[in-house]
Amino acid sequence: MIISISGLPGSGKSTVAKMLAEKLSFERIYMGGILRKIADQKGITILELMKQAETDSSIDEEADKMVTDFGRTKDNFIIESRTAFHFIPESLKIFVKVDLKEGAGRIFQDLQKEERNEEEKASSVDSLYKKLKERTDIDNGRYQKYYGIDFLDESNYDLVVDSTDLSPEEVVNKIMVEVEKLKEQENEEVMGSL
Repeated sequence: MIISISGLPGSGKSTVAKMLAEKLSFERIYMGGILRKIADQKGITILELMKQAETDSSIDEEADKMVTDFGRTKDNFIIESRTAFHFIPESLKIFVKVDLKEGAGRIFQDLQKEERNEEEKASSVDSLYKKLKERTDIDNGRYQKYYGIDFLDESNYDLVVDSTDLSPEEVVNKIMVEVEKLKEQENEEVMGSL
């Protein structure tokens, strides 16, 4: 089983992916790790890579190829990426959404505790909200241009969970209901083919 997790900034998707991976004993793959690997191979920092990616589409292409290859060669993993639903269509596709103001508040709190590694420290929740909205719009525009996909279109996903008023544990529990349904279906298919 492959689970792809996409979502909005501050939705808790990384926390949820880690918790799910632990609960299912699955490997967790995340886009930050993929990009870090590419940066290491090029002998540059992740920030230098991201700057380069603004004008060099080959970086996105390399990351996308790695995601596609994981979908072809691995099983029993969780991948956290905004576009993995597109590159691994057979995955259980999850979208974790959040009211972006709430997401900005969560990230701002983490920044104050220095639990996040953001390029720019925001001076307030409102300024961070504006940056997150702009970044999300720019990224989604890039995905539409390169792949013809809208990662914000909820019809792309098997399950959409709004984490605005939920704890990470509650989000994981909702996803686990879908995982159990899928496991049951797979078992029925195996038994039916015997």
